Amino acid sequence: MVGAVHLAIGVLAAGSAFASAETRPASPATAPAGELAIRNGDVVVFIGDELTDAPQPHRSSNFPILVETFMTVRYPELRVRYVNTGWSGDTVERALLRFDRDVLVHQPTVVVICLGLNDPDYQTFSEARLEAFKEGLSALVERCREAGARTWLISPPSVDEQEGKAARIRRDGKPSVADLGAIAYNETLVSYAAAIKEIAAAAGNPPAVGFVDWFNESMAARAEARKNQSDFSFSRDGRIPQARGHALIAAALLRAWGAQPIRVTIDLDWQKATAQIAVHGSKPMSVPVVTTEEGQRMLELEGLPLPWPMAGGRVGHIQSNWEAASMCQFIFRMADPPKRIVLTQETPEGSPGGKLPILGEQLRAGFDLAPMPVLQSLKELTELYRTIGTKNYYRYRTWRHLELVPPREPELADAQRQLTAAWNAFVAGYEQIIARMPKTFDAKFILAEPEPTELLPVSRPGRPRTPTTRPVRRPIRAPRPGR
Repeated sequence: MVGAVHLAIGVLAAGSAFASAETRPASPATAPAGELAIRNGDVVVFIGDELTDAPQPHRSSNFPILVETFMTVRYPELRVRYVNTGWSGDTVERALLRFDRDVLVHQPTVVVICLGLNDPDYQTFSEARLEAFKEGLSALVERCREAGARTWLISPPSVDEQEGKAARIRRDGKPSVADLGAIAYNETLVSYAAAIKEIAAAAGNPPAVGFVDWFNESMAARAEARKNQSDFSFSRDGRIPQARGHALIAAALLRAWGAQPIRVTIDLDWQKATAQIAVHGSKPMSVPVVTTEEGQRMLELEGLPLPWPMAGGRVGHIQSNWEAASMCQFIFRMADPPKRIVLTQETPEGSPGGKLPILGEQLRAGFDLAPMPVLQSLKELTELYRTIGTKNYYRYRTWRHLELVPPREPELADAQRQLTAAWNAFVAGYEQIIARMPKTFDAKFILAEPEPTELLPVSRPGRPRTPTTRPVRRPIRAPRPGR
């Protein structure tokens, strides 16, 4: 790019890809202020119920996927392996039964546990069930401690209680329904969230146990959203959050880890044709702005950090009104903007992207480009998300359909072991590909005032029509009596 400015993005220094379990020292779950709790060489394993489980990770917005995609672009030099072992319908009891097989087999240095949604069994509150849950979760935390893993506990989210509306659940492994409002399920879940917090606080050192309160975060966010939308809900069925709810807890976990937001600010002076840009809160630097004969302003930048990769499409990508929006912002501001501008991003191939009209009042306040198609349609962004999703898809399928399903015929046992090893090698290859994929993009923003409405054509010119004579239709009269 001629005249473009390259932005050096600060990242954490990274050493070798993955250290062995024997060489990784145990460390507290919560990093000191200003430090990141996730370190180079970490193996992060998620375990939980349907809130964690992602059978289709290549088009999922479950929070383990969102945590991985955020960390991948925000800290591109950090080599971390992420493994999702969520299982729909899980309880603490079931998680304990499979903990060695599904979690410890990966030699984790960090374990994220999100349980408690199913443990009350979708019934009214029972002290006995709560005590059994606390005993089981404490046992899980102890298993993590014995393995030297830093542990993070996440409470289940609040549900949308609407009495008379049935939510789909599983009870005793079979499909069923529950009226969450009739059983006041949030009154039960708040007790479970408090119990999880107590277990985290009582764990002590080393290593410490972190806690993230999805229940109260979602309760507060729902109440705030309903000030503007009375029927706001995080979910369709009242139970399982959609992308916004998962982004909320992903952002909360990332902040608890000490992760810093993806933040770019562009301050442009329209009259002077100058701009200041800052990346991740760094000191602003001046960048040139070219003014064309037509009065357009052209801004070329290299090495901008990618926005937070999300599924997009029907599943959704981050929106400015989401609670997680503060973790990814591309703020475009002008102190003296025209009444309206049209922003176009020209792609590296030279073709213009979609046009985005922005009002002057929006520019004065600071307009967030992160949710807009000009950034969400970036080739680098969509390819990175697709590759991360594909890697997780192959890992999930290998685990659930090969490792856990031994062949009935002994003649196939050795072949299946080889096949499993080959697919795991395939996953490892994808991890290397993801590590070297670009985490930045180049941008050429073209800004222009829209043409006055009266100068715009309102219809296409056409050939004059030859006048035609239409036959006169005679009115239909009712028959006379007697005829």
